[in-house]
Amino acid sequence: MKSVKSCLLLGSLLAAGFATSAAQAQNNRAPNYNNTLAPAVSFTHVGLRYMFQDLDQYDCDQDGPNIYGSLDIQDGWYARASFSDVSGDDGCGSSNVQAGGGYHTRFEDNMEMYASLSFESISPEGDADSDSGLVMAAGLRGFLTQQLEGGVELMHSTTFDGNTAINGLLAYWFNDAVAATFDVGLGSDVTTFAVGARLNF
Repeated sequence: MKSVKSCLLLGSLLAAGFATSAAQAQNNRAPNYNNTLAPAVSFTHVGLRYMFQDLDQYDCDQDGPNIYGSLDIQDGWYARASFSDVSGDDGCGSSNVQAGGGYHTRFEDNMEMYASLSFESISPEGDADSDSGLVMAAGLRGFLTQQLEGGVELMHSTTFDGNTAINGLLAYWFNDAVAATFDVGLGSDVTTFAVGARLNF
């Protein structure tokens, strides 16, 4: 009887040891960034950026502010809107309004994939006519480290002659609500750089 109890005790200790080792190995393979230093990927936020744009077709450099926001509605559906007002030295600036919505879903731990469709209106300065059209986008957003979020997006706009771009995002999170952001967009007609901040809700 004593030997049976000893075997059971030894077996229990070995099982506990194996379970602890397995848990540690699992944690090493797939670190969880969803803590206070790395908020979950949020589609409810507002942001403010200062943008620098270059219109290839017109050899025009523009810069100005951009404010944007997103609201997670339900079951992955979200609404989005943005407004920018950039001006150029040669009177080639413009204002841009976008409003639309999209859908996001889990791609893997700490990463979301999404697609959106928005209405866009661009009003150039001077005598140039304004134009409006659709903006279609799809991409991935997720955490690269505990505090660094990254994203990549493919976008196409139908306004004027059309513009297809690949956009990149980096956001450094100081806490679970506030981040500094850097964006770059490399398009067929427009190149964009932007620095700013984002606030999660």
